[in-house]
Amino acid sequence: MSLTKTESGSPTLSELAAQLSGARKSLTELLLRPFIDLEPCARGPLCALGIEQYWIAFADLRRPRFVLQRTLSPPFRTQLLREAALFEYQVDDPRGVNPAIRSTRWALICEALDHWPELVPDQQCRLMLILHALCFYMVIADCIPDMPEKLIGAHPDHAELAYRRASARYMLHGPDDTAEYGHADLSELQRIVNIVPRDYSVSFNAALKILVHKARIGAPMEELIEWRARSDCSLEATLADGDGFKQDLLLSRFYRAAAFVPLRLGDRAEVVRMMDLAEDHALAMTPANEAQKLLQLENLYPVIESRTKEALWLGDLDLALTRAERLITLDPYDSRAWLELGQIRLERKEFSTAAEAYSVAATLGPPSSAIGRHMAGICFRELGQPLLAAFFFKAAIEVDAQAISPHDELQRLPDLPVLQSLKKWSLCSFET
Repeated sequence: MSLTKTESGSPTLSELAAQLSGARKSLTELLLRPFIDLEPCARGPLCALGIEQYWIAFADLRRPRFVLQRTLSPPFRTQLLREAALFEYQVDDPRGVNPAIRSTRWALICEALDHWPELVPDQQCRLMLILHALCFYMVIADCIPDMPEKLIGAHPDHAELAYRRASARYMLHGPDDTAEYGHADLSELQRIVNIVPRDYSVSFNAALKILVHKARIGAPMEELIEWRARSDCSLEATLADGDGFKQDLLLSRFYRAAAFVPLRLGDRAEVVRMMDLAEDHALAMTPANEAQKLLQLENLYPVIESRTKEALWLGDLDLALTRAERLITLDPYDSRAWLELGQIRLERKEFSTAAEAYSVAATLGPPSSAIGRHMAGICFRELGQPLLAAFFFKAAIEVDAQAISPHDELQRLPDLPVLQSLKKWSLCSFET
């Protein structure tokens, strides 16, 4: 994968740097600006481009609601604002941003929050969706009350609000990596599945979230089988009320999640079959507008990401590399895609190209700033270049001073005179 051009024709990093020199903005601000002030960005990862579609759906009630699958961890917003040195936007509530620096769009979001009780349920749902995309989970949990079961089950909008509240609380009470959250409280999500009609989309969403969570934490097989069956029931009811685009989207999501069951059983053929179905439905989606184009790409990305991991599980490193490179084509500005490519290159012992991929991940920023730098350092150490390794370990520490691994790796480097002060600095900075 070349760093001087992209298959999609997107600008190279050098071209982006030229734009930055004129605009006097950090790369993080350029690529992730919608998270900062809701203003659109010309280019960026799919999660950032999606904010524009959330805004359009919020501002125009005639438009369909817009929902991406990816849920960003609570620290994401903090990290990007810190790296962009925009501390004045570092708030727990959008209304905490000084009115003098609010964009027009940001001011309208604040106004809607101030008049929350007066909004009709449809407006409330659209407002919560955009706040969810911006990582304002505490605001969502505070705004949406714990509604009685009868009210939740009475109307899709009430069910949607209950689901957004449950999702926000789930994100707030988990660690950065929710896959490690073995003691998560899933009761609110389970309550939604139990009480809302199966043809409500949130019934399927909640059941699928529970299935994926249980699969990732290693729950007993009988629980996975139960929640796959419950997801299937909700899917069947939801499919009856959708067009071809929505049906393919839901089926793709279902098969990707349901593949966890044969994965746990070690059934290689069934995993491949289900993932083939997930990809087939993802590719069959025919978008009719810009919003649907983004939804299609944003659904295909995790399918190919899962298929990359599937290839690793099958021991096919060539296939894994092909799929990892495909991720870059789908979303060239997503730092996670470059991390994935770096991992595959590292598995293949291709340390030079792995270091290159990890360096790009670090350059593109959140959420991969620290890990990209650290892994690039690992690669340069393996290449016998301790000074370059030290530079990247130091850079990783400067992004995340509490990360233990780069401190440890610095101490393991050769005792070269030029590195002695750096090792001492590392010890002192970690102690403080």
